[in-house]
Amino acid sequence: MSEELVLVSVNDGIGELVLNRPQKRNSLIGPLVDQLDAGLRKLIDDDACHVVLIRGAQGYFCAGLDLKAFAEEPAPAWRADFQDSWTNFHNDVFNCPKPVLGAMESFAIAGGSALALACDFLVVGKESFMQVSEVEMGRMAPMNLAWLSIRFSHTLAMRMAVIGQKTYGEDLLRLGIATDCVDNSEILSTTRALGRRLADFDTGAVQALKASLRRASSMGDFLQRVERIKDN
Repeated sequence: MSEELVLVSVNDGIGELVLNRPQKRNSLIGPLVDQLDAGLRKLIDDDACHVVLIRGAQGYFCAGLDLKAFAEEPAPAWRADFQDSWTNFHNDVFNCPKPVLGAMESFAIAGGSALALACDFLVVGKESFMQVSEVEMGRMAPMNLAWLSIRFSHTLAMRMAVIGQKTYGEDLLRLGIATDCVDNSEILSTTRALGRRLADFDTGAVQALKASLRRASSMGDFLQRVERIKDN
């Protein structure tokens, strides 16, 4: 697939990864995840990029898996390897030495919420919502559970993953999931302003601090944690 499903750019120290399937509300398919991972690796290797900003095109963050695409018959070639690709991408986010910011416009659902939770800093709108919705479908949510268990308390992880209700912007801020909650029209500009501030800091110091915090909070290898969740 030659279509640009992820747009990659660097401007003033801020590298942006833009999910580019707005007609499908930026839902996930294998080629998009592969391009996300390739784009992330490109930004990690780019010395001009000091922070990574993840967002979705045309005001949508991510609606989760594209269930219609997953159900196609014959099965698309990427379907068999999707879970491995998705896991590898999240492991690369976990190990990314640069701060990762999320501009969560509109919604982050299921796999989309995992992408939002993966961000070190998350800016949301007052009308934005996050929903770890796999429980309603009787499915596990290994990436959501991994990030929730690494970043937050058991109680908060239970609330988000087991109750599985929509959680809106101001509650996301109150719960400590979001870094900032602003009017919806200000999400992207606020995230870029935060990115600009971080990009101006000493790069080595920021990366050293992040690495130290990651070691302290990881509670074991990220991939091993994901595999344990999947096995259960």
